[in-house]
Amino acid sequence: MAGIISALPHLASILPYGLTNDNILGIIESDTREIRGNAHRNEVSVPTIAILNQKGGVAKTTTAVTLGAGLALRGHRTLLIDLDSQGNVSDALGIRKGPGLYQLLVGKKPWRELVIPSGLVESRRLLDLLPGDKTTVEAKIYLTTQPFREHALRRAFDLLDQVYEFVILDLAPSVDVLHVGALVASDAFLVVTRLDHLAVVGVNDALLTLVALKDQGAGFPELLGILPTFWDRTTKESEHQLSALAKTFGNRLWPPIPLDVKAREAPAYGQTLWEYAPRCRALMGAEIGERHIGGYGQALERLLDHVAASDRYQSKHRMVSP
Repeated sequence: MAGIISALPHLASILPYGLTNDNILGIIESDTREIRGNAHRNEVSVPTIAILNQKGGVAKTTTAVTLGAGLALRGHRTLLIDLDSQGNVSDALGIRKGPGLYQLLVGKKPWRELVIPSGLVESRRLLDLLPGDKTTVEAKIYLTTQPFREHALRRAFDLLDQVYEFVILDLAPSVDVLHVGALVASDAFLVVTRLDHLAVVGVNDALLTLVALKDQGAGFPELLGILPTFWDRTTKESEHQLSALAKTFGNRLWPPIPLDVKAREAPAYGQTLWEYAPRCRALMGAEIGERHIGGYGQALERLLDHVAASDRYQSKHRMVSP
């Protein structure tokens, strides 16, 4: 498995040899169908969702926190795991950063000793956090020296399903041993993209990483979808990129998240969007005529629908429903 990491810097060389967006998606779709029943996925039977894009500033952390908090509000005990050394999940929740991930991977402490409540408010009663901070960088360095390092997170997540119904991973905008380990440990992934050219290129890069995992013999998670953020109906660029994504990904494209200043304000108060502005556009969607289009509310419905329809989780998560 050591070859996975060494292969990643050369992903760009794949495209000139005939690999396009369309057949990247085809590879991922076909192979996720084949590996859903693989034995290594059965070790962590709780739905484990990676939130990613290899470009920063696309609202990955906002998405992870908002979906995680939304699941908790629906009555599902949920664990957020911060894999970014910036520790932005803690910032978004208004709680202190901590070396939880470092202690899990390097200190070999059990996750039960490291998980902390996400806050004292009643709305977060079912939402926990495994925090990260600058020591996460040291954890990455440590992992590069370890055998079977791509499986370290999956091993560390053993028995999460005894406590949690959902695990949400907030990935850093980089491709490194922790990024790959998170994908190996996940059952599904959601690619978050800002509706501008460079961020949409990051979608392609994220999918190429998954193809590299497949080529190196590692199973990879199922593509949940592509979630566009910062949707601004008044700009041509936003509409152009949304149209291009729809053409490429079809029904894998999730309803977009409208541009909303409330999404930027909420972290400053240490609140989730559900707490700070429960009727805001980012949650409710853009009002078009008598309908609301997009928003994290609809994204949450898509996630719950996916899990409810999955054969893998129907026995354990019979109560998971919109």
